[in-house]
Amino acid sequence: MKILLLYVSPVSGHRRAAEAIEQALERLYPQIKVRKEDLFKHGNPLARKILDDLYYAAIKVTPWFWDFLWNSNLIFWLTRGLREFSCLLNSFRLYKEVIASFNPQVVVCTHGLPLALCSTIKRRRKLDYLLVAVPTDYSLHPYWTYNNVDLYFLAHEGMRDSLRKKGISQAKVQVCGIPISPVFSEDTDKEELKNKWQIRHDLFTILLMGGGQGMGPLRRTVDALNGLGLPIQLLIVTGTNDGLKKELQEIESELSIPSKILGYTKKIDELMEISDLLMSKPGGLTITEALVKDLPLGILDSLAGQERKNQEFFLKKKIAFKLQREKEMVSLIQRFLDGSFNFENWQARARELVKPKAALDIARRIVELANEKFGC
Repeated sequence: MKILLLYVSPVSGHRRAAEAIEQALERLYPQIKVRKEDLFKHGNPLARKILDDLYYAAIKVTPWFWDFLWNSNLIFWLTRGLREFSCLLNSFRLYKEVIASFNPQVVVCTHGLPLALCSTIKRRRKLDYLLVAVPTDYSLHPYWTYNNVDLYFLAHEGMRDSLRKKGISQAKVQVCGIPISPVFSEDTDKEELKNKWQIRHDLFTILLMGGGQGMGPLRRTVDALNGLGLPIQLLIVTGTNDGLKKELQEIESELSIPSKILGYTKKIDELMEISDLLMSKPGGLTITEALVKDLPLGILDSLAGQERKNQEFFLKKKIAFKLQREKEMVSLIQRFLDGSFNFENWQARARELVKPKAALDIARRIVELANEKFGC
């Protein structure tokens, strides 16, 4: 059996989800051939640049417009012809370089863009592979909806209704959670990790992140936290944002609170383990990883589109806390410091939602369905 995993962007939650499924498949079924690919390596470089530029311009300059495009069923249907033409135009290299050469029985997509292309390829070329969608957020936009998708794996039960309203059979839908790396579920020694990362044991530790690309108001948040006069220390992850890392390193000696400034790292599981509070934008993978680590989440800002919906969902569930003003930061941190934050109640709410073994469950179901269909 051959399974193809498709994601978008080398520094993204979509890739981490694909890697988690890959690890689960290799652990459970070492005989299966698994291939993982970034869609953008097999597309038009100019089209990628245009898409990237338009996306970042929209979320920064006119986030309300991106929210409208992302959520609008009307726009989805009005642009159907344009999207079909775009998929035909951009799917040739993916088909020739990956699908035709690898010939997978199963194609798993952790992003809506490769799902659209693979849906088009499957329909136009009359291929019979199982097409599997694994959304990595806690809500669905219309661009996940294709009739020839064989299986959807969703983060929570509340997402089923979105697909039902689009006419997707509930037999195609399973709720398994968002797949994350198994390292987030491993037992670790917190005190040893604190020694490894050379942080103080007596201070409240805040992990400050802005996703893999170091986006959001990180500098402003550092300035705000630095002026609070509270017994805290910071772990600041700037991701691939080298400019921000350099900027923070230049003021590091002037900060009144202990701080470690880190760039891109694959040790987020360790940093979450030694932290008491995460302040971040609400990416689907970041939230899931934090919940598995029993790490409360404060939302600094959210990108337009999927992250805005994640924020709404977790604020409503009272699992995340909005921290866009200094007084909100002070209030939440003080609750931790004086013991009035009810961690057990928060943990119970979080554990009702989180599914640490999602990647393993997804891997098993994919292989079961492929065996039923192809007799592999």
